[in-house]
Amino acid sequence: MTVHASGPASRGKPRAHRLAALVPRTEWAYRPRIAATAFIIVTQVFLYVLLWRALYGEGGDTVAGMDVTQAVTYSVLATLMGTGRVIMEGASQETAQSKIRDGSVVFWFTRPVSARRYCAWRGLGESLYATAWLLTGLAVGLAADLVAPPPSTAAAVVATLSYALGQGVFYHLALLVDLTSFWTITSFGVNRLAAFAQTLLSGALIPLWFFPSWFTAVSAHLPFSATVHVPVSLYTGRIPAADAWPHLLEQAAWCLLLAAVGRLLWRRAARRLLVLGG
Repeated sequence: MTVHASGPASRGKPRAHRLAALVPRTEWAYRPRIAATAFIIVTQVFLYVLLWRALYGEGGDTVAGMDVTQAVTYSVLATLMGTGRVIMEGASQETAQSKIRDGSVVFWFTRPVSARRYCAWRGLGESLYATAWLLTGLAVGLAADLVAPPPSTAAAVVATLSYALGQGVFYHLALLVDLTSFWTITSFGVNRLAAFAQTLLSGALIPLWFFPSWFTAVSAHLPFSATVHVPVSLYTGRIPAADAWPHLLEQAAWCLLLAAVGRLLWRRAARRLLVLGG
């Protein structure tokens, strides 16, 4: 008779990649929340389309180098990129602030998977979930003639690559804000400030081209613009595909820099673990 070990060693290493499916499965379990997210996105898109068409009127004018078709396309894509992700993150309870408050943050540092890897895999799941909303909305927008297709295949390719890099920047920015809870206990104020900066400086609310030139020049090189402004500008052709590489390299640089800062904060957070509940 052969006895097979049933302990942890026989099971091998934990399959951390399964954590990426945690967010989509959780959202699917709460279908009313999906319906609410869809309603909010549709409402915002509808109002933004009415706003831009009213601002441009029937003259077909070009403002800041952008016509009404580009403005509507930009607005729809920016809404799809930003709103679904923000709403979904707001519904999530997997934040350092909430875990410190109820005491369960201790499990982040006692699991077989490190806290940093756990959050990274979960962040990947959030990005995939947000991308599903984006692709669905893009398909509907193209079918309804609200969104114009990219001007070329090259524009679609670089826009896709830029979107992936932008999601990485978005994750690391949100993570850095969340990690401040280890020092401030609550990150409510920091979250409000970061949300305002993200909405304004990313071009999610108003395209950066409509701001004064000095403001556009500064904000274009901040990490916030890498999340929305750059990928949407590449999609609409406002940034030509041939000129995409400096923007892609800047996005990649922000990803690496923010990841390095996040790694440092994780190490310091582990030494400063504070539990209020439990």
